[in-house]
Amino acid sequence: MALKISWLNHAIADAGLVTVYWFPEEAAEAEGAVPGLLGSSRVSRTRVQVASTPQEVTAWNAAALAYLGELAPVIGELERVEERVRRWRRRLVSRRWAEATYGRAKAAFLDRVEPAAAIYRPVREAVERRIAEQEAQRIEEGRRAYREQERRRAEARARFEEWEWRQAAADRPLPGGSTPRELAARGETPQAWPAELRETVGDTDAWWQRVRASVRNQRAREEAVQKVAGVITATAAALEAAGRPGISAVKDRPYEVRHGWWVLFTWSGLPDVTWLRTPPDMPMGHLYAGQWRDDSYHPDRILLMRRPSGAYGLAVVTSERIANGLATRYGWWEWEIERFAQALVPDGLVYHTTHTFELAVRLRITDHADPAVFVPYADAVARRATAAFRTVAAGRAWPDPKGTA
Repeated sequence: MALKISWLNHAIADAGLVTVYWFPEEAAEAEGAVPGLLGSSRVSRTRVQVASTPQEVTAWNAAALAYLGELAPVIGELERVEERVRRWRRRLVSRRWAEATYGRAKAAFLDRVEPAAAIYRPVREAVERRIAEQEAQRIEEGRRAYREQERRRAEARARFEEWEWRQAAADRPLPGGSTPRELAARGETPQAWPAELRETVGDTDAWWQRVRASVRNQRAREEAVQKVAGVITATAAALEAAGRPGISAVKDRPYEVRHGWWVLFTWSGLPDVTWLRTPPDMPMGHLYAGQWRDDSYHPDRILLMRRPSGAYGLAVVTSERIANGLATRYGWWEWEIERFAQALVPDGLVYHTTHTFELAVRLRITDHADPAVFVPYADAVARRATAAFRTVAAGRAWPDPKGTA
C-alpha cells in the first residue's frame, strides 16, 4: 500500500510535477513527517495499491524523500508570495504589479523544481506503470471470470431448454393427432411411442407416469374450482330468492360504497404447500438468486356483493402507497366468481430473482406436484371455501371481526 501525495495549485499545470509516492508501512518511523513536509492544506493524500519488492520500496522511498526535501522550501516560498500579493490582485491599480510579482515567483519555482522533478520522474513513472499494469491485470482477470461465468450460464441455459423441450413433449401432437396429455385424460395408453419422443424423454415409463399425474392434478383442480364457483353462484341465487336478507351498505376504508355480505374464511389446517414451490428436477444453474412463489390466494374475508345491474361478484379492500409513500389510498378489488374460485387453488409457479425482481420462469404446478399431496390439498381448499359461503346462504354469518361494515 502506497500513499500518493500531490500538492494542488491551479497555477501549476503539470500535476505530476508535484506528485510523489510514499510507502509508509515499510518506513513507519518516517510516516508522520513525510506527508507533512509540504506543509499545506492544499495537499491530497490517496492510498493506492502497488505490488513491489522490498528493494524497490527502499529505492522509491529514498527518491521520494530527496524530492520532497527539494520541494518543501520552494513551495513554501511560492505560497508566501501568493499570500502577500493576493489582496493586491483585488485592486485595479496594483493588480498588474501583483500578477507580475507572482509570475516571477512562479518562474523561479519552476526553475528550481523542474531539475529535481526530472530526477524523480523515472521513479514516479515506474510506480504509475506498475499501478497501470496491476489495473490491467485486474480488469483482464475480471473479464476472464465473467467469460467463464457466462460460459457456465450458457451451458446451464442449454440444459434448462432441453428440460423445457422434454416437458413440452406432453403437449406435442402424436401421429394420430392427439397429444399425450389428451390421451392420458381419456385414459388411453399407446402401444408404442414414436422414436423421436423416446429420444426426447428418455425413460418413457417414468415420463408417462408424470404426464398421467399431471392430468390427475389438473382434473382435481378443475373439480375444486367448479365446486367453489357452483356454491358461490348457488349462494347468490338463494340470497336473491330470499329477498337479500342481511344485505348491508359497506364503505370500509375505500370511499366507494358496495352492497353485500361479508364472507369469513378459516384456512387453518390446510396441508403444507412447501412442496409446491420447487420443481423436483428442473435445472436452475442459469438463474440468479431468487425464490419460487405460487399464485394461491386465501383471503381472511371477502365481500359477496350485488352490483347495481343485479349481477353478483366479489370484492376485497386493497391499498397502494401514493405521494412518495407518505399516504395510502384504498380501493375495492373486484373479482368475477369463476376467477376468484380459480385463484383459491394455485396453478402457476413462478421464479422471481431477488435483486432484479425479474419473473424468470413460469410453470404449472399441476405438472410437477405429487397427486398424493395436491389432490387432497385442492379438495381441502374447496371444502373450506364452500363452507364459508354456505354459512352466508344459511343466514348464519357472524359479524365482521374488523368492525368496518
